[in-house]
Amino acid sequence: MATTTRERAERATGRRWRWVLATALAVVVAGVLWAGWTVWQVQRDLSAARAQAVALPEALAGDAGDGAAVVDELQAHAGAAAERTSGPTWQVLSALPALGDDFDAAARVSRAVDIVARDGAGPLVDSGLSAETFAPRGGRIPVDRVARAAAPLAEARDGFVRAQDELDGIRVEGLVRELRPQLEALSRQVDEGVGTLDGATRAAELLPAMLGRDGARDYLLVFQNNAEPRSLGGMPGLMAPLRADKGTITLGETVAASEFGELDRPILPLTEEERDIWFDQPGTWFQDAVFIPDFERAGELMAARWKLETGQDVDGVLSVDPVALSYLLEATGPLEVDGRRLTSENFVDEILHQPYLRYAEDSAAEDAFFGEVLTTVFDRLLAPGTDPSALVTALSRGATEGRLLAHSAVEAEQEQLDGTRVAGSFPSEDGGAAQAGVYVNDATGSKMGWFLDYDARISSVSCAAGEIGFSGQLRIHSSAPADAASLPPTVTGSGEYGVARGDHLNVFDLVAPTGGEITDVVVNGVRSTGTNRTFEGRPIVSVPILLEPGDVVTLTWRATSGADHSGGVELISTPGVQRGGGKQFVPAPCASGEE
Repeated sequence: MATTTRERAERATGRRWRWVLATALAVVVAGVLWAGWTVWQVQRDLSAARAQAVALPEALAGDAGDGAAVVDELQAHAGAAAERTSGPTWQVLSALPALGDDFDAAARVSRAVDIVARDGAGPLVDSGLSAETFAPRGGRIPVDRVARAAAPLAEARDGFVRAQDELDGIRVEGLVRELRPQLEALSRQVDEGVGTLDGATRAAELLPAMLGRDGARDYLLVFQNNAEPRSLGGMPGLMAPLRADKGTITLGETVAASEFGELDRPILPLTEEERDIWFDQPGTWFQDAVFIPDFERAGELMAARWKLETGQDVDGVLSVDPVALSYLLEATGPLEVDGRRLTSENFVDEILHQPYLRYAEDSAAEDAFFGEVLTTVFDRLLAPGTDPSALVTALSRGATEGRLLAHSAVEAEQEQLDGTRVAGSFPSEDGGAAQAGVYVNDATGSKMGWFLDYDARISSVSCAAGEIGFSGQLRIHSSAPADAASLPPTVTGSGEYGVARGDHLNVFDLVAPTGGEITDVVVNGVRSTGTNRTFEGRPIVSVPILLEPGDVVTLTWRATSGADHSGGVELISTPGVQRGGGKQFVPAPCASGEE
């Protein structure tokens, strides 16, 4: 039968539509494959960049050539990921329903990592900075080199800040749950980078003058003993005058704090709040100035008492604890003092516990041992054999944990110190993260803090009505042996303060953010009111905890911040005898606008 013209036209139209549909399908499949290929390449580049970023800190601390090689790799992979996520393919993916936020987050992460590689790590490598830049030479710190490091450090810090801003623009609540921990980890690492570089920048700006580049400076160096806890670390049991002149450091003769007795009245007038919380002790006892969790204030009190006893004015006060010194031994190597081999691993035990057993009947020998340890460590730090890379790492770690503290009597310098971890400041905030604190003070008059293990944690962070709410938990453990009462009084105390030998009483001060409050304080399941006070506008609840050998106590509480906070909660706590600790940050959902 003959095919009609109409039938032929219909068949031709059908073929054209099939061709159009097939072509469209091929385009879609190709697009999907291209998008998949692009996503895979981005994932590959970010994974490679992450591996280089992990190696970056150690590379930058070591040989300049190693740092440059790692940064080159980091920049190549980060730049490729940023370029792939900035094109039209990724714009289409970012507009997809449901998964669009995840693709947009990947683009922002790629840009942030690229910024870190290019504008953060780049200036450090381009400037030739390395640990050798700061290494002592001939017993002298090269203050001019330190001063020249300030500009590239500031440039690198600003790069990390731009990366931080990029990450802050991500809507966390729109992401699939599996991506959130990875984003939080990256944000935390970038935040830590900002803090580290900001501290390093301020140090490079401050240290040349503080080390006597423009004229000799005199300081008081105090040695905090964590075996008898205080808010800022431990009882200042030993001190020494320190002079810095054009980078050359000289340590004077050590003095035991026990040589300074109790005054009839505070060395400086105390505020009503200070006296309400800590009575007159921060001003009448040199050892108790650090009850106040603000090193600027404690430094002023200790400097005034030093002048009363010695007649010497000082330009500031510096502090270090045995745990920080144990980190420094990783750079100096082992020491020999009084027939004892002191290593980074045994140093804390040999300083905070063994002397009170060994010299229980000879306090003069005990003081002499501590003095020789301090001067030996100090001399070795400036010696040629000290590893500069390990030294920079140790100093950074000690500062981050709040174990290295500095106060300057020069107002402009103190203003630059404010806000850094080495300033040992009482938490303060102006918007941003809500800051809370947990501080511990010994109330036994002993060295039983050697057996005190505590861990403060923030959890369950939420946002409501413009405020951040959170829960806190403090686990406290006494590792004292069952027969602790048989230890010498140099460890247990004499029992004259109402605490039986072998037990130890500590007061834990819980601090809420400005404008907030603390509620629901519970000790081992039993509600506790504690003692409610205020310090510098911050609510403080003081909770005494008596520990017998082996006791484990759990203290929990709830707290809120004032208004206008975002980002999360930062918790500062007293650094103890265990390595690590001192600071924790937990993000809040309102960091991305969630209420």
